[in-house]
Amino acid sequence: MKDSHSEFRPARVAILGVGLLGGSVARAIRQSIPDVHVIGIVRSAEKGQRWVDQGVVDSVTESVADACVDVDVVVVATPVDKVAEKVIAVAQASKPQCLITDVGSTKRTIVNSVSQCPAAVAKFVAAHPIAGSEKTGAEHATANLFVGKVIVLTPSEQTPTNLLKRAEQFWRLTGGRIVTLSPEDHDTHLAAVSHVPHLASSAVAKLVCDQSADLVGSGWTDITRVAAGDPAMWLAICQENRPAIEEQLRRLAGSIDEVRQWMHTHDDESLLRWLTEAKTIRDSF
Repeated sequence: MKDSHSEFRPARVAILGVGLLGGSVARAIRQSIPDVHVIGIVRSAEKGQRWVDQGVVDSVTESVADACVDVDVVVVATPVDKVAEKVIAVAQASKPQCLITDVGSTKRTIVNSVSQCPAAVAKFVAAHPIAGSEKTGAEHATANLFVGKVIVLTPSEQTPTNLLKRAEQFWRLTGGRIVTLSPEDHDTHLAAVSHVPHLASSAVAKLVCDQSADLVGSGWTDITRVAAGDPAMWLAICQENRPAIEEQLRRLAGSIDEVRQWMHTHDDESLLRWLTEAKTIRDSF
């Protein structure tokens, strides 16, 4: 019998959604386990063949049922508003010992939805690798995307302990650092450090007009880099995490309004203190 404490090394892994994140998981796992077989679940097997040709996955299929027959792990890498339904579909098609995980950047709604399906609860550990790019598509996937990056696992109260252990071992194969949070805490913190910063970046991008476009420099390109992300993907994130995003937007608006007031009243002392506090926080990273 296999030692229950031995490292989990899956022989077959399926990636449902071979984009930047799904493709990078595939490349990372293939680098860690050279003999693993990675199946890409794609919308068009004919178009998906390019990911086989480029070495992202070993084979592709359009069928969730066919892909999940004998896999050890399924990674759901769809937009966040599709994750729960795909997890439930995979749970119904996969073997009892299969681990199902995901890469979504919101967690509360996903975990709550999956909790309605006992078969899925027994197999699913929600995950969010905090890594990525404004670029999309598996052509940008890399094996080292997650190396040294935080991967947040957000088990529910129903998640089996041994399943969580397997999820930790699986995600360590990508080179990431594992952090465990509740789904609610994850969404609250991500609204502050990811979701609202993306909206703020988009707001700064929208300040540019035809007359100022030629004056754009590196500062503008740095702060607006994430605004180049897929708008449909970010709409889904905002829809899934509305309460936490609304609260952080309220805090941001209050801070910006303070700055506006200091500018109006020439309160340079308060403005300098605010800028210094922000620099101290940024420098700490």
